[in-house]
Amino acid sequence: MSKPSPQNAVLGIGFVLIYQTAVVAAVQTAPVLAPFAALGLGLDADFIGIFTAIIFATALVSSTGTAGVVARWGSFNGASASLAVVALGALALALANGPVLVVLGAILIGIGYGPVNPIGSRLLNRIAVGRHRNLVFSFKQSSVAIGGAAAGFVLPVIVLMSDWRMAAIATMALAILVAGLSPLVGNRLGQDGLAGVSIRFKLPFAPARDVLADPVQRGLAIAVFAFSMAQFGFMSVYIAMIWRESQLPPEGAAAMLSLTMTASIFGRLYWGWRADSGRPRQVLSWLAWSGAGLLMILLFLGPEWPWVAIALISIALGFVPMGWSGVLLAEVARAGEARGGQGGVLSATAGSMVFAYLGGLFGPALLSMSVLATGSYTPGIVCLAVAFAVSAVVVVRGTEAIEKETEA
Repeated sequence: MSKPSPQNAVLGIGFVLIYQTAVVAAVQTAPVLAPFAALGLGLDADFIGIFTAIIFATALVSSTGTAGVVARWGSFNGASASLAVVALGALALALANGPVLVVLGAILIGIGYGPVNPIGSRLLNRIAVGRHRNLVFSFKQSSVAIGGAAAGFVLPVIVLMSDWRMAAIATMALAILVAGLSPLVGNRLGQDGLAGVSIRFKLPFAPARDVLADPVQRGLAIAVFAFSMAQFGFMSVYIAMIWRESQLPPEGAAAMLSLTMTASIFGRLYWGWRADSGRPRQVLSWLAWSGAGLLMILLFLGPEWPWVAIALISIALGFVPMGWSGVLLAEVARAGEARGGQGGVLSATAGSMVFAYLGGLFGPALLSMSVLATGSYTPGIVCLAVAFAVSAVVVVRGTEAIEKETEA
């Protein structure tokens, strides 16, 4: 990619935002549609966390396994390929009449989801220079919130106008559209493929070990795991949980998830701006403590809660703890660049994403298994609150190390 002009920087950031939004919308298709589709498929909506766990288990392998291919092909070709696989996964969901195609759809979406953050971070790290790095990465990570909010608002409308299968087809069409756009943006900004890079398939264990061996990144990895457990756990089961525990209909429960995701758009931008003013790890620690507190409040959710109270806790969850990802990924990219330049950014992000995908695997599965085993989400929510508290302490312990690394 050539040295970015202001226009190219805006185009690059905009493409990353649209690309990740399309993929996240596909990831959220099943969690949003679960209350509508579960009865027809003969499945329990509370199993939706297992579906999301399959996506993240696959993405865990795909993220590091495809890193060499993405590096050789370039970010834009890699984005097109990942979107094509995601579209196939959405098609499998639309055609499902039982668990087989549902599982296949989860696997395909997971394969396409794996390279998303390494590709986005690689592109933006060459654009996000200077003191606005955290804000730019937070803007990038707003795609998670935008994709989740759009799925929560739009897909139920499509269901009411047609059926849940057409809603899945709509996410497939979005993925195909953005896949076609990717080469056009690449031609404008310049391809960034690296000839001669090994495309050998790699398991995630080596990148994870590299991250844990680095004192600068170790605390970040633990924080990534905890925040991902909570975020993807709740993005997966929040609609089913509200539908189960309160008196809201499926459409109302989906609207609450959309409120959470919409609030997190503003939260990511605000906390990114705050982190750019200095001491981003302290910002992350505060977000983790607030997440632990809000989860403990959520333990009291019940049928007596008015919709206004559910809306307020949904907004608070979105604006505060779910505002973490841009700040954290900017810190990961900074540490990776200090160790290995642009190649270090890709490897550090891929390594940290191992912990993100582990969190995305364990968080949804934990919440689903909690309700299936005990009839309540309470044990799972308590575990997530404890994980938040641990990460709040650990993430600040690497502050001195990262400052020394930056000075060096």
